[in-house]
Amino acid sequence: MKHKNKSGTENPPKWDPPAPATVYIKIKDIPYETFKTRLNQGLVTTELDQIRYRLERRVYCCGTCSKYVDGYCVVTSRSPEPGGICKAFVPKPEFVYTDVRPAFGKDGEDTGFKYLAEGGGQRDTGKAGEAGAEGCKSPEALYEEGVTLYKQGRLKMALGAFDRVLAGKPGHFGTLFYKGVALLKLKRYEEALTTFETALKLNPDHAATWANKGAVLVKLERFQAALEAFEKSLNLNPVQKNAWNGKDAMLVQIRRSRKALETYEQALEANPESTTALFEKGKLNLKLGEQEKAREAFENALKRTPDNAEAWYLRGKVLFEMGSGKEALHAFEKATRLKPGYAAAWYEKGCVFLDLGNGRGAENAFKISADLWESAREPEKAGKARDKIRKIKQDR
Repeated sequence: MKHKNKSGTENPPKWDPPAPATVYIKIKDIPYETFKTRLNQGLVTTELDQIRYRLERRVYCCGTCSKYVDGYCVVTSRSPEPGGICKAFVPKPEFVYTDVRPAFGKDGEDTGFKYLAEGGGQRDTGKAGEAGAEGCKSPEALYEEGVTLYKQGRLKMALGAFDRVLAGKPGHFGTLFYKGVALLKLKRYEEALTTFETALKLNPDHAATWANKGAVLVKLERFQAALEAFEKSLNLNPVQKNAWNGKDAMLVQIRRSRKALETYEQALEANPESTTALFEKGKLNLKLGEQEKAREAFENALKRTPDNAEAWYLRGKVLFEMGSGKEALHAFEKATRLKPGYAAAWYEKGCVFLDLGNGRGAENAFKISADLWESAREPEKAGKARDKIRKIKQDR
């Protein structure tokens, strides 16, 4: 029942929402310091975005609050309007996180996808914390364990479980899907992209995986490729808000990038020797998926300023993406010689060594990049490099 004020007009429901972080802490039932640690590790970004989205669109309101029972608020002892909200809001379990996840058959094959609450869609077998009998677990048991750990926010432990599944069943689609999402949440974007691409080779018609691939490409600032991924996802399943939002955002970014590109091309017409214009043009070409043009721009810039470490680094990135591993290695070696403290260049150098089958060289490059990132107080990036080292040692 709507209430009217003295003038006879209806009063809107009271809207005094809590902060997304407050809702997250209540849902997880964790201390603020634990939340702060997870936030600094990049483990809660997706959840906070989901909560914020639901608050902004008033999906979260009194009507979906766990304290709203039969039209009665147990906190205020009143009958509030279902469309209102207050600081005491805590969502009902079925409204915690609605997520897209694949449904899998016995052998990990995809059987479509469904929507369900992240907190209640997977049975917890109670094995996630057990220390023993690891070697006796079946791939399906390890997969269940990994999903449970993923939902608990213990992403690195989940990755360990997923890697054990893939060691025995490299074609387990469900594991690849969740591993890619975990890597995305950990901001290990290149690895996430590789994982999603592997999953899509197994099932090229899985809409959610295409959308996740688009999200990774956005983080890597490869806007044209991200747009194509979102469009593919929407062709397979048009009812996806995240994919629509991603597509709209990429169209805006591409228009901006093309406009900026025109500006730098005009600057080069006026001054063909402008190193800055060549450098910026190359970076924009990369964002727009124009790899050959980007390579040409960086090479022209290097002819004028051969001591530009970043230009060598970006040239190496382009060459590696184009499949020219040896040329890319040369570019990264130039970058690290010119700037020995260039952690990202050392990391990419390690990736090229791995691709070329040089495990020792890769391990050394990853170790240097990890040490440099730790010195720069970037623990997430350092952890990414150390995970690469562990994987190399396991594969020996």
